[in-house]
Amino acid sequence: MKRRFFAFSVCMAVLLTSFTGCYSAQKDVTSVPSSSQTVQSGSGSGAEEPVEIRTYALPEENVRADSIYVPSPSTGGFWTWAVFTSKTIQAYDPVTRTTYYPCYQAGCKHNDASCSAYFGEISSLAEYRGNFYAMIYYNDDTASAFVTRPVSGGPLQILASWEPENENEECRCSLYGLSFGKAYLIVAKETYTMTEDGQQACVGQEYSRWSFDLETGEMVELMTDTDGILPYMYGVWEDIAVYQTVKTAEGAPELEDWLAQQPEGTTSYQYGLQYYKYRVYSKNLKTGEEKTIVDESENFVWTADPHMSWGQYVVYQIDRSVYVYDMETQTSKKLFTHDPGWDFYNYMIQDGHVMVIGGTEDTCRAWAVDIADGSVIELDTYGENVVAFSAHYECNGYFVGLLHASNNADKYYISKEDYYRSNYDAAFR
Repeated sequence: MKRRFFAFSVCMAVLLTSFTGCYSAQKDVTSVPSSSQTVQSGSGSGAEEPVEIRTYALPEENVRADSIYVPSPSTGGFWTWAVFTSKTIQAYDPVTRTTYYPCYQAGCKHNDASCSAYFGEISSLAEYRGNFYAMIYYNDDTASAFVTRPVSGGPLQILASWEPENENEECRCSLYGLSFGKAYLIVAKETYTMTEDGQQACVGQEYSRWSFDLETGEMVELMTDTDGILPYMYGVWEDIAVYQTVKTAEGAPELEDWLAQQPEGTTSYQYGLQYYKYRVYSKNLKTGEEKTIVDESENFVWTADPHMSWGQYVVYQIDRSVYVYDMETQTSKKLFTHDPGWDFYNYMIQDGHVMVIGGTEDTCRAWAVDIADGSVIELDTYGENVVAFSAHYECNGYFVGLLHASNNADKYYISKEDYYRSNYDAAFR
C-alpha cells in the first residue's frame, strides 16, 4: 500500500479515532436567530450560574475545506458525498431532512461532467463567496487539479493542475481552505520504487505550501520542505497565518526501541506526550515576521481534533488552561482552566464556542465555552467516560457527528440548541 501524504498528518488522522471533534468563533460574532434557553453552567471549579444559549453564523473567512460534510452558507445545510465512491455532491437540508442534487437540468443522471453537481474524485471541497472550490484527483490518483464552479451551476473550471513528470511519481495536492480572496494549497510530489517483495515504497517527497489569488490566479510559495512534514496550518486571517511545528526532544529514544520496552497496549501517542516538543506561532505572510504563541519549553497539550480555528480565532492549551488567539489583534486570552487530576484532555472550536473535554479512565466531563463572553455550559455526559454526542461538523443551526448511545458509526444530526441543552434524544439521521 502506498504511503500517503505527510507523516504528521497521517499520525493525526489515526489519533482522531480515539477522540472527539469540533470548531469556533469570530471577532464581531453575530448570533443567528435562535430560542433563548437558560441552563446551569459549570466553570470546572464547582461554581454555577445560569447562562443563555447562543448560536452563531458560520464565519465568512478562514473557510476550511473538508470531506464528507461541508457547510453550505447558501442553503443553510451541508454539501455531502461518499469519499472514494462518489464523484457527485448532494445537498442535505437538516430542517426538512431531505437530500437532493444541486443540479437543475431536466433528465440529468448526475454521472458525468455535464452535471453541475459532478466534480470527479473529490479530495476536499468548500463553498466560498458563492462558488464551489475543490481539489480533485485524476489519472488514477496520480495528478491533481484545483477547480471551481458557481454554486448556482455552470461548467467546471480548472484553476491550476499538477501532473507527475515520471511514471513512478504522484502529485496528490490538497486544499486547506479559503480566506480573504485567496486559497491555501499544499502541492505534493512523491516518488515511489518497487521493493523486492512487490510493495511500493516512497523514496522521495517534496511538499510546499502556496497561496492562490482567486482574482488574479497568482500563486505564491509560502514554504517548502523535503522531509515529509510541513508545519500544520491552524488558520489564516487576512495576512496572518498560524502554524504548529513538532520535533522530537533531544536525546529521546527511537520510537520502536521505546515501544519495545513499554507494557503491552502502549501506543505512539504516549511516546508523543513524553518526547514531542511543539511550537505554535503566527506569521505575517507579506513580511515574513513571526510571533511565538506557544514556546517549545511550555507544556503544550495537543488536540486530536482538526477544528483548531474558527473565523479569526485559534484555540490551544497549555498545562490545564485553554486559550484563544485572535489572529486579527494577535493577542491571546485564557478561556478555561480544568480541575486538576484529569488523565486526558481534548478541545476544539465550533459555532463561536470552544468545546473542552477532560476526564479519567472512568469519567468524562465536557463544556462549551462561549468566546464572546466566556460563559460556560457543562454538557451532560451521563456519568460515562465518553462524550454523549461528538460534534464533527457544523452548519448554520446544526451539528453532525457521532451519537454515543447509538453504538454505531452512523452520523447523526442535532440542532445546536438541543446539543447545548444536552437533549441528545433529539438527534436524528
